[in-house]
Amino acid sequence: MRLNELNIGDVGIIKKIYAKEPLKSKLLSMGFTKGERVKVLKHTLAKNTFDVEVANTNVALREEEAREIEVIKSEE
Repeated sequence: MRLNELNIGDVGIIKKIYAKEPLKSKLLSMGFTKGERVKVLKHTLAKNTFDVEVANTNVALREEEAREIEVIKSEE
């Protein structure tokens, strides 16, 4: 499952990042690393942008960026 498929309030554990450079380095520097917990705080109705919490930081992602992050949905 990809991060852009999660709904508001859902939590996922990052499994893999498929993005190419330089986006991959940017995501890694913001805390999007394998095994890290990510929670969807809110998104637009059309899911064009996502506000997520990762590594105790709030980050805004575009849908195409969120699509590059594979997660395992958690029941946290």
